[in-house]
Amino acid sequence: MFFKRFIRVSMAATLCGGALTFSAPDALAQGQTMVITKHAGDTNPKICLVSFQGPEEVKQKLLNTLQMCDWFTVTNDPQSQYTLGASYSGGGLAMQLGGDKTDSFTQPAAGSADWTVYRAVDSLISRTFKEGKPAIGLCATTIAFAIGSGGRGSKEIFTCNFDGSGMQQLTHNNSISTEPSWGPTVSSLVYTLYNHNCTDVALVDPPSKRQRPLSQFPGLNSGATLSPSGAWVALTLSRDRQVELYIMHVASRQLVRLTRDAAVESSPCWSPDGSQICYVSDRGGKPRLYLIAARGGEAHTLPRGGGAESVSPDWSKVANKVCFATGGGGNYQLALLDMSAPRPVALVIKTDKGGSYESPSWMPDGRHVVCTRQVGRNSRELCMVDTETGRVTRILNAADTSLPSASPLH
Repeated sequence: MFFKRFIRVSMAATLCGGALTFSAPDALAQGQTMVITKHAGDTNPKICLVSFQGPEEVKQKLLNTLQMCDWFTVTNDPQSQYTLGASYSGGGLAMQLGGDKTDSFTQPAAGSADWTVYRAVDSLISRTFKEGKPAIGLCATTIAFAIGSGGRGSKEIFTCNFDGSGMQQLTHNNSISTEPSWGPTVSSLVYTLYNHNCTDVALVDPPSKRQRPLSQFPGLNSGATLSPSGAWVALTLSRDRQVELYIMHVASRQLVRLTRDAAVESSPCWSPDGSQICYVSDRGGKPRLYLIAARGGEAHTLPRGGGAESVSPDWSKVANKVCFATGGGGNYQLALLDMSAPRPVALVIKTDKGGSYESPSWMPDGRHVVCTRQVGRNSRELCMVDTETGRVTRILNAADTSLPSASPLH
């Protein structure tokens, strides 16, 4: 598990040379643990593409995207709950929805046929599921992740589309580039760069691939995540030879220290309003989740989800839920905390495929997370998990993939 490796690396690195508000939770750690299981009735509505005008490759992309998005089940039955007619012309895609709900709209050209399809399906999701669920799609997003490159133990940051297509290398540092984390837009991403036995935090503009150092203090600089406004970054530093949690103002580089203890802190993530930070600390002997005000104060323990360790939290801006990995001994499950509840209950997700699930990152729809799934010693894949049903969809099969992060919608 990455957190264990991080403890060793962070301690070694230690030896190398805006207005914020907060409401404290009440007895957060007292929540119970429950299990989300996949039931036969937890199926997506069926949809049938009854007509299509345009190139065959665009038709296949539309069908694949409808299935991959995991909001619909694509069938050949014209009596399905929903029917769809589509026409691709001049780079735009006209959609006509029929069945239980009728609607029509045209998605203008979005630079390529693939991205026109992604945005069209996102519009279809938001129009179809307006009542009772988050009405936001997930197709027009980009996933960043670390993967081994060029041998000699090096890693670089790569990106791909939500369905695994369009894979590109973002960094070329010939070192270890890891822990990518998207900011509030697709033009801001932070990551950790291992450099001469120490670490730095870099800020990169993915469209242009331009990057600059954001934090280069002696020792450890890692685990950075940008606030919802993009004005602040939460990160781990070892400025006094002790690994602590800080926030830093991006423009002025002003630092605010949040923790002061002998434990190791890591993996911060921001609440949707930017007032709180969830992070991992081993101050109780095992890695657990804690909640602290973004301006500092007393930290509160969060429910652990049944496992000995709770690591890698990510906080959905749509669902106001924290997803994290819980377990130990190389076997982890995903779990949820509803942060809108007075006393959050840890809900363990029972997936429909076995394996160890690590490093979840929320997709923009607030329903799915992208994560890594490991089966055996050398088999690892990038996958998407439906947090409502536990359904697992494979994105990429690459043994050295780790620490994915899903971008906001383009």
